[in-house]
Amino acid sequence: MSESVWIVVGLVVLAVWAWPRGRPRAAGGGPHRGDAGSDGEPVEPPGAVALAAVRKVLAREVRFRRVRRGWVADFAELAAVGLDSGLPPDEAARLACAVGASSAHPGLQALAARLADGAATGESVGSGLAEVAQGDSDLTFLAAAWRLTDEFGVPAAPAARAAAEVLRDRAAADDRRTVLAAGPRASMWLLTLLPLSGPVVAVLLGLPVGEVYTGTAAVVATAGGLTLTGTGWLWCRALLRRSLRPAGVG
Repeated sequence: MSESVWIVVGLVVLAVWAWPRGRPRAAGGGPHRGDAGSDGEPVEPPGAVALAAVRKVLAREVRFRRVRRGWVADFAELAAVGLDSGLPPDEAARLACAVGASSAHPGLQALAARLADGAATGESVGSGLAEVAQGDSDLTFLAAAWRLTDEFGVPAAPAARAAAEVLRDRAAADDRRTVLAAGPRASMWLLTLLPLSGPVVAVLLGLPVGEVYTGTAAVVATAGGLTLTGTGWLWCRALLRRSLRPAGVG
């Protein structure tokens, strides 16, 4: 069997092993996340863990999918309209969630549910926003702005509208940084994949891969090339991260 056939077979086996499988439901009807470990906690299958790690790297480095931003700014502007019309803050926030429900964004749906629960207990809108934020920088910023209204009596409508403007400016700046980083990021991937494509090139040229990478000189050259490629990758990432870091206010 030729080297190319072995490569194709290996890729097919790897794809089948890493492909996500349907998970059977437990006896109680809830979702089943794999076999339980010794402590009773569900254990993810190795293939699912590896696939999740690969997807995370691709989402961060290749940017296959862009997370839709701007829903927090839309919510703030809609709430400001309700506040201008004389609605109380909690009603204006719930009205903004209801009007923006057509976007079907999971963050907006979670916010609407949290505000509905907070209305029953008398919780302030700022506290509800902070509870739902969970690492969302836009929502955390809006929660801080809304708390100025709850705690210090700052006019709610101007604060919400100013927060929306700041969030849109921040999103535009992030988009500009992403566009500027697209070229260097593509060069990183190209210069990384070119050395790793050696076995494929050998197969295309009809050379036996086993003989090409056999011998002391080939092993030393391969190890040195992989080391330099990894070092260059880390160095380029550090340079790119520093160049895209927002400048501090000194």
